[in-house]
Amino acid sequence: MNPLTRRTPTTADFNFAGNLGLYSTIPGTCLCFLVLVFYGITALNRKGRKHLDRVSFRLLVYSLVFNILYGISFAVTAAQTGPGSLCTFGAFAVNFTLTFAIFFTTCIAINLELVLVHRLSGKMMEKYYIIGTTILGIVLNVPPYGLHQFGFHEASGVCWYKNPDDKLRLHWLIGTQSFWMAFAAFIEILNTRYLQKASTPGHTHSLASSSGAGTTRSGTSATRTTSFWSGTSSTQTAADDVSRKYRGVIIRIALYPIASLLINSPTIALDIYSVVVPLTNDLDFRLLVVDLILYGLRTLLYAILAFGDPSFIRAVKEIRGKPTSRRSTGDTGHTVSHARFAGGRRQADSAITTMGGGPLAVNVELQKTTFADDYSMATQTVKGGTTSQDDSTFSASTHKPATSGSVNFASGILSSQTEAQRRTQFDAEKDDDDWRFEREL
Repeated sequence: MNPLTRRTPTTADFNFAGNLGLYSTIPGTCLCFLVLVFYGITALNRKGRKHLDRVSFRLLVYSLVFNILYGISFAVTAAQTGPGSLCTFGAFAVNFTLTFAIFFTTCIAINLELVLVHRLSGKMMEKYYIIGTTILGIVLNVPPYGLHQFGFHEASGVCWYKNPDDKLRLHWLIGTQSFWMAFAAFIEILNTRYLQKASTPGHTHSLASSSGAGTTRSGTSATRTTSFWSGTSSTQTAADDVSRKYRGVIIRIALYPIASLLINSPTIALDIYSVVVPLTNDLDFRLLVVDLILYGLRTLLYAILAFGDPSFIRAVKEIRGKPTSRRSTGDTGHTVSHARFAGGRRQADSAITTMGGGPLAVNVELQKTTFADDYSMATQTVKGGTTSQDDSTFSASTHKPATSGSVNFASGILSSQTEAQRRTQFDAEKDDDDWRFEREL
């Protein structure tokens, strides 16, 4: 008879449940390890390494490391069939590593809001993420371990909180695990939702611009204003650029709180249910099995999300030779142009349409040079499709010396070269600003 069809759980049933928890943990743990191996191989390449030098990516690596440790601890603990030092330490190790894995993921969402909205330095905050998570891991798990709250629970047949008093066991469970798992998921949802609102163009608290007018980075006290944003409404335009640029990243990061909801919500409910309601029938046993499987599948879900990390994908594309321009969002279909026309001055507007359907205003001023027989020049200016010509330029062209046209022609070439150099320098500075800004994310 199938163990799950018996009305009263037996020792064989508990062993069966433990084996299910063990087997459900192995795939995710192995996949997390493979993801870290791929990350390491990518980091060995010079082209790919620069895309991985980000705060959020390092936090993800920390989380994956503790997910691997959690998977190993959970597998070993689930295989225990009775009390012992390995069972006691295993229960502590499961909760300890789980705390780190959860809150390092939470720090990713916190960091994005602090950098993109509140304009704090992610690299400066990174040490506080590590310190805060470490303090939480120690405070939440060392006291119950020192007070002998972990061990083999006879009623459920698992290595977990072992206090025979169900009321005290519930207090320890909520105070050191369930509440903090729910709190982490709530913080992730709150941060992600706020970022999604802030990424909407025109929102009151718009995203910080990586460069351009009004850009301020806390921690470095650097304020930069470039000639590109010399037109009117430049600050709003820069914020809209950044909103489009990082909207895809925000959407992908939003998968982490969704994963937390899918995993944490049922496990919290099942944990509390198993403490409040004694395990005496087939339904209770089935819920225990589901709880163990969900704990085991946690590593698999986060490993899959780690494979789709934006930094890792861009690094792989860079290594494979595919373009990874920072001025193209790639996720929303919008392309942001940073070309300058007519020295930043606004002329008659003509518009083209981006892939996303939004208009892109382009201001163009063209100068047409006409050569006469004696090398003198006449200048014809075309603005927004309207042509204007200075007739006096042509009336006396035959009376000007030939050298005048040559000098003007050379001056025009030098002016064009100078303008091209300014554009090249601006683009280089813009790229440097983008790299510095994106490393904070």
